[in-house]
Amino acid sequence: MNGYELIMTIQRKMKDPEFANRFNNLTEEFNNVPGMQQEIMRIVQIQDEHSRQKAMEKLPSKVKKLAKEMLSLIND
Repeated sequence: MNGYELIMTIQRKMKDPEFANRFNNLTEEFNNVPGMQQEIMRIVQIQDEHSRQKAMEKLPSKVKKLAKEMLSLIND
């Protein structure tokens, strides 16, 4: 998914109040870790599953958990 597709997907899903609440909470947690929001958005855009997993393995454990939640939320 490229950046444009990611933005369009998030905008479409933000119409659901439950999604919007979970997404905003996760985003707020990412904002508490310097530089992580940009790194997560980069990882979300990786199309190759193997490459995405390798990038996620390099993240701190708390951020890995948040990233998995974010990916799951966006891809559901």
